[in-house]
Amino acid sequence: MSNLHQLVYASEASISSGGKGVDLEVGRILTKSKNNNSKVSIGGVLYYADGYFFQVLEGDKAAIHLLYDKICKDERHAHAKILLERSIDSPQFSDWTMHFVPAGSSIRQLLKDYGLKHFTPFIFSEALTVTLVEVLSLNGKYTPQEKTKSSPKGLFSSIKGLFK
Repeated sequence: MSNLHQLVYASEASISSGGKGVDLEVGRILTKSKNNNSKVSIGGVLYYADGYFFQVLEGDKAAIHLLYDKICKDERHAHAKILLERSIDSPQFSDWTMHFVPAGSSIRQLLKDYGLKHFTPFIFSEALTVTLVEVLSLNGKYTPQEKTKSSPKGLFSSIKGLFK
């Protein structure tokens, strides 16, 4: 059994956004993360939007829990909450000690497809969390899927087909 683990958490940012581009404080977090994570073989990605951090950490289970505990004590994060935790066979973020996906990526479309107007990770379903992790592993590239089976029209077509 592998000790490779993935932990996904969200927190409210206790920093003020500095307009467009990567906020100076977010830049500091990324620089420090890249340096420290490489020393303990942790990889991952950080997404910051609408006053929330969403981060995926991958590596040895004990190492990512130590890092998460440290993050919870960091004054730049408030109300940190684990959204997803699982054992994994192989990392999705092995090439990134800590990567940043900008808020201007197609993630806004993903949120819209899930009926959300704002990035509010504390209310994400597990399905949305898993999908967002996948989209982040693709550097924020999201291609909307056709919703034929889950849409009312697709559901009606499926039911109608039963009575032919």
